[in-house]
Formats: sequence, C-alpha cells, structure tokens
Amino acid sequence: MNGSLMTRRGLIAGTATILSAPALGQGTRPPVVDVDVVVIGAGAAGIAAARRLKAAGRTVVVVEAKDRIGGRAHTDVVTFGVPMDLGAHWIHAPADNPVVPLAKAAGFDLYDDPERPRLLIKGRGPREGERESFAGALRRSQRAILDAGEAGREVPLSEVMPSDLADWRPTIEFLRGAWDSGKETSEISCVDFYNALETRDQFCRQGYGAVIEKLGEGLPVRLSTAVTRVDWSGRGVTVETPSGKIQARVAIVTVSTAVLASNVIRFAPAIPKRQLDAIQALGCGAYEHLIVHLADNPMDAKPDEPFVVKADTSATAKPLARIGGSDWWYLDIGGKFARDLANAGPTAMKAFAAEFVGNELGPRARRALGEIHVTSWTTDPFIRGSWSVAGPGATGQRLRLAEPVGQRLLFAGEATDDGLWGTVGGAWASGERAADAAVRIVAPQPAGNRQTNPPNRR
Repeated sequence: MNGSLMTRRGLIAGTATILSAPALGQGTRPPVVDVDVVVIGAGAAGIAAARRLKAAGRTVVVVEAKDRIGGRAHTDVVTFGVPMDLGAHWIHAPADNPVVPLAKAAGFDLYDDPERPRLLIKGRGPREGERESFAGALRRSQRAILDAGEAGREVPLSEVMPSDLADWRPTIEFLRGAWDSGKETSEISCVDFYNALETRDQFCRQGYGAVIEKLGEGLPVRLSTAVTRVDWSGRGVTVETPSGKIQARVAIVTVSTAVLASNVIRFAPAIPKRQLDAIQALGCGAYEHLIVHLADNPMDAKPDEPFVVKADTSATAKPLARIGGSDWWYLDIGGKFARDLANAGPTAMKAFAAEFVGNELGPRARRALGEIHVTSWTTDPFIRGSWSVAGPGATGQRLRLAEPVGQRLLFAGEATDDGLWGTVGGAWASGERAADAAVRIVAPQPAGNRQTNPPNRR
C-alpha cells in the first residue's frame, strides 16, 4: 500500500496466537507443522473457518502473508484520532450477516447508515425539479436491472439501462457500477446484481476491521507468512512457505480471486479447469477510499451523511461525510478510474481528491481542506483489488468455485457466496461452510488423541 498511512499497523499484537516465523541459521531445516486443516489467508473467511474448526476440536493453523489479520477489513486506530476503516466499512444486510450477532456479543456499537443522500450539483443543492429528475432516473435504472435479474437474463447492466437518463447517465452508471460493484456496468451481470442481498446498512463505531480483529483473538495465526506452493498430489496437502512446510489433510484457500488469478501461489497439480474458469470469471473490481479532512463542517453535514455528486464523466467520487461524527470524509472512487488512479500512485490520487473537493463541494470546503490520505487495495500484492464481480453469464461460477477439489482443497471467501458476495458477511459465511466441509472430510478421531491446536514451534 502507498503512503505513510498504509505503513502504519493497527494495534494487532497480542490479539491472536501469533506463530512467528522462526529465525533460521544457515543449514537449519525449517520445521514441519502437521495439522488437520491449514487455512490460507486470515481475512474474514479464514478467521471464520479457523474458529469453526477449533470449536469442532480439529487442529488448524492459519497462514497470512500480511503482517496483520483482517484482509480487506482493516481499521486504522492510530492515524486519524478516530477508528477509520481503510477497507470494508458498510455492514451489509445486517439481518442476514453472520458477523453482526458476533460483533454485538463482543460489545461493538453498531448503528444504522443514514438512508437519504444529499444531492450536490457543482457545490450547490438541487434546484426545483432536479432532485425528482435524478430520483426518477435512478428508480427506472434500478427497476430495469432488477427485472432483468429476476428473469434470469445473464446480460450486463449496461444493456438494460434506460435510454432516457439524459445528463444523469454518468452519475447513475457510476452509482450502479463503479461505486456499487467496483466495475463498469458493461462488466456486471444483472443476475449477480439481483442476487445480492440489499437492506439498510449499518456502521460500527469502533470500525468493521476491529470486529474481525477481535474475533480472531486466540487463533493460531502465522503472520508475514506468504504461501508459495500448495502440493495436493498425495493423500493430503503440503503448503510451502519461506519459514517451513505445513502438512494437513485439507487446505482451505481464502485469498482473493485476483491473487489466485495472479499465480503467485503455485498449485501442484494445477487447479482443475472448472475452478480456474470460475476464478477468472469472478475477477475483482477496484474501489478506494480517498480520506480528506474538512475542518469545522463546511458543508453543514450530519455525521455519516451520504452525498451524491452529479457527474459529467466516470472520473468522480461518492462522499460520505463526517465519519463517526469526525471531520474526516470518504471520497470513494471505483471501477477503471479507481484502478488507473491507484496505479498512478498516491500523489495523483491526492491531487484528484483536492480537485474534487474544490470543484464539487464548493469554496467553503476548498478552504477547509486539510490532510488527505489514500488507500490502494488495487496495488497491494496480497489483495489486488476490491471484491469479486460476476460478469454476464458468470453468476453460477460462485458455487462452482466453492466445490471441494479432490477432497483436499476447499475455496472460501466472498466470491463463493451468491447472496452476500462482495461483503465481509459473505466471506464469513463461506469460511464457516468450508470449515464444516473440512470437518466432514477429516476422519473422526478418538477423544483426547490429538491437541486442539498445533504447537508453537520455533
């Protein structure tokens, strides 16, 4: 990740049973860990799987390439003076989200996302008829997309968008494409879009990433341990890392589809074509937070108030004001524009954020603008994007990716959930399902025959 913000670590140390890589001298053979299940990736899916396996009395170890747990859910508690989610922030479909009851039981403060966004047109409020015009165009677009999805039409959103959107088209294409899904409307299946569970969202006062961090406490996690090779040619699985090998009956792979598609983890033998096709079809979009400080509330915004800015092109952003009641705002970008801007680097991202504030929020906001921080999930080698998106004809690939491979490999993560794809809740549910499948695969063992956690071998 780019910039000083991205090099700061959340207060992770001590929250999980960290199995650090051993300091090896020349000629020292790395230790071999032998467990029932090895989980690759300590994001929401990996943490959920490990918790489920541990509760079932199975031995498990989680290996994570980054120096923290949480994956695409990460809360910075240092930089901003308030907890700031650098990744996942919206708690989608709280009634169906398995993380919500766990967060509440752990004492986290959840509250509703304000529903009605404020419309801005070049720094001003809408004139008579403009809000109604926008709302009508948005409503017609949403209805057309959902009707196509309900009918099972595996066509792109762009194909069914109404032709009479007039000058609202760039705004609506951004909202339904880049902001909603991290891709352009031409790359998103109407059926996949329709399948996504949508209700009023919630936020977490302490940060969504902080919830996953808390739920990972006490688990056997090896941080800064990148997997280089997964050998599933024998009866079990051997996972290779720079700090040693892990042998297991089953491997649960929870890394993003973008990481899988990059081939940085080699599989021997290769992943079957059925799963490879699914990985390619469920590529990750791009979505980044540009986090700006606007002192003294120049827009007279309510805490967590959403804004919609009328766009002329795809080079636009969606503001979320006064996060948690602070003076920090998100300016969220997505799709191809976000990917190109992230690849251009933090200086270009910050320049766009400053320009956007001046042009779209008005002179008071321009004068109030202070620090700017940016995320770059797109360029993070261990993430490589936002969340999975099924293109036209690819909706069924989610369930195909979740199918067990040779009774030794299981894939989990938000990409394998057909109703909560793209969400932390979907990732969590998929991890629990994969863990249940792993328990069924691993032969029953006599009580007390093995430890419930692998030894901390150094």
